[in-house]
Amino acid sequence: MSETSIPVNSWTEWGQLELVCVGSTQGMCYPDYDYVAPHNEVLDECMRNYVTSFVGPRPAHRIQMAQQQLENLSNILQGESVQVKNVQEMDQDINLLLERKRTFLQTDANEKDGKVLQKQRVEVCRSPADGKRFDHCIQTPFFQSHFQLGMSCPRDMLITLGNTIVEAPTACHTRYFEASYYRDMIYPLYTKDKRVKWLSPPKPTCSKTMFDDPEIWEKTSMTAFKNTFALNGYKTSLNEKEIAFDAADLIRMGKDVFFKKSVSTNYKGVDWLRRTFGGDGPEGLRFHVMHFPTSPDLHLDSTLIPLRPPTAGSEGLVLINQNRPPLTNELQIFLNNDWKPIWCPLPVINKASPVANCSPNLNMNFLSLNERSCIIEECELPLYHFLDDLGFDVITCPLRVLNEFGGGIHCVTWDIRRTDSCKDYFPNRDYDEECDRDKSNAFDRPLYQDNVPNPINLAKVSTHATQKIQTRN
Repeated sequence: MSETSIPVNSWTEWGQLELVCVGSTQGMCYPDYDYVAPHNEVLDECMRNYVTSFVGPRPAHRIQMAQQQLENLSNILQGESVQVKNVQEMDQDINLLLERKRTFLQTDANEKDGKVLQKQRVEVCRSPADGKRFDHCIQTPFFQSHFQLGMSCPRDMLITLGNTIVEAPTACHTRYFEASYYRDMIYPLYTKDKRVKWLSPPKPTCSKTMFDDPEIWEKTSMTAFKNTFALNGYKTSLNEKEIAFDAADLIRMGKDVFFKKSVSTNYKGVDWLRRTFGGDGPEGLRFHVMHFPTSPDLHLDSTLIPLRPPTAGSEGLVLINQNRPPLTNELQIFLNNDWKPIWCPLPVINKASPVANCSPNLNMNFLSLNERSCIIEECELPLYHFLDDLGFDVITCPLRVLNEFGGGIHCVTWDIRRTDSCKDYFPNRDYDEECDRDKSNAFDRPLYQDNVPNPINLAKVSTHATQKIQTRN
């Protein structure tokens, strides 16, 4: 960092990465039942015959395995020369031999085995989890919680918007204090430069009054809920009484930020962002709400990811999820501004550990180092070859163990400083009209499916869901 540069600066998902916080699994727990999402839902069908949910401290050996994967990620980020090699290795959690592209730090310049890539060294700090406990009772006037999640996924709770650090007003009571645990790390950044700002929206109560049906996940699964999500106008149990969103529900593209309507966000959340960061000035931001008919799941960073922006003579590239197609009218802003939507390859495998707190769609949850290079999960070979064919330097990292702790590579990394600016990549738009129709889109259902390899018939999904509801009633 030069003497004149600001210690906190990140406007995009693709600017040259300079400083990043990598999460920690120390002391993590299986959290209490949460009103937002079924974090402790047992996904394995065989296991559900014996266990309906899991709460409490996580096994020490699993924490250690995940920590080793995070250490490896940190080392790769800090390296300048890496080699990507073909390997085969058993995944003991699912008892399958998986082909992998494994990245090693290059220690011998003469070694030519595998693909050698040069990269800029990234400064890494770690989630300050030392001495923190997530296995004791916390209580506010509005709720009581015995087991909290932990600090594996800083990008869920923290986001850099330009020169401003924002603590997310999460509706999850099991993550109520999570952003606060980072303050020892944030204060030095804040005090170092007067241009750095630090904001926290009004803290939600995380009480039952924020939810129309606090016990919803005791009555239904997330899979069943997905089938009725679009039918119900994208309505979730989270209501509009208080401001709520997670940081990972936001994806930044310069002057424009995209916001996913999900189980963890509400319209009051995007309204606060617009009031706080909006405006016509050179650093005023525009916030665009997106609805995904098949995906009420938390967070946008496994649903829509920008790869690189448009340049003279070259289209911008935005990666979209085959399992979670966006609305046609909401993707139009990309098509009108020289962005090319491309479909991400499906995950190489749908199996995970029996207590995985994630979906297979985390193959899309990767970290861009710049607009030519990214880090992905090492077993996702279809995605590796797809990005390689597009001209990207693709670095890999094993993180499948960490998936059960709630995230992929984008989740476990909070980018604090990038070399980028508040550039307008969407000059052709009618923002006022778009803001006016945000809630109207709650009943819009046409999916963008141009050139999709595996199209989704939403009518069949909805009909099947309706039949299931009628049968259950």
